[in-house]
Amino acid sequence: MNRWNPLPDGYTFERTKLKYGHSVDSRAYPDLQEMMDDCRAAGLDPVICSSYRTQAKQQELYENKLQRLIEEGYSYENAVTEAGTVVAVPGTSEHQTGLALDIVDASYQILDQGQEDTLVQQWLIEHSWEYGFVLRYPNAKSEITGIIYEPWHYRYVGREAAREMTELDLCLEEYVDWLSAQ
Repeated sequence: MNRWNPLPDGYTFERTKLKYGHSVDSRAYPDLQEMMDDCRAAGLDPVICSSYRTQAKQQELYENKLQRLIEEGYSYENAVTEAGTVVAVPGTSEHQTGLALDIVDASYQILDQGQEDTLVQQWLIEHSWEYGFVLRYPNAKSEITGIIYEPWHYRYVGREAAREMTELDLCLEEYVDWLSAQ
């Protein structure tokens, strides 16, 4: 799912509730729990700061970003373009699928590039694929994904797909194209 492939009308899934009001697609839950447990067992302190979002919540986040850009002096048209690279347009956010999570280090809960330097992110970047998760918006793939580098945003794709994507160094868009060519 991305700006070119919005969430289908009527999309539903079974959710599993997590702590602190978060929830995920129930298909991802067992692998997520195992990944978080193993990360903690490695002596780290991962924190889920965002998970499933409703359409209304995504709309609120998008409109807030749009308004901040306009207040910074962007024209409306430029603000729309810029906002869409940072906050997904409602109906195109992976968070709305329940398969995307923002995971940060408890000692550094800022969603910026500094996240990549935390021990939690270093562990997740190395191991998340083993649990079926991939870093969804990797560095140097923004032209393909349409989203800025986000070293905190993980997407559940299943263990086999995550392994293949990691081995082939493909983002999800590239992987879908690769599968289509098989």
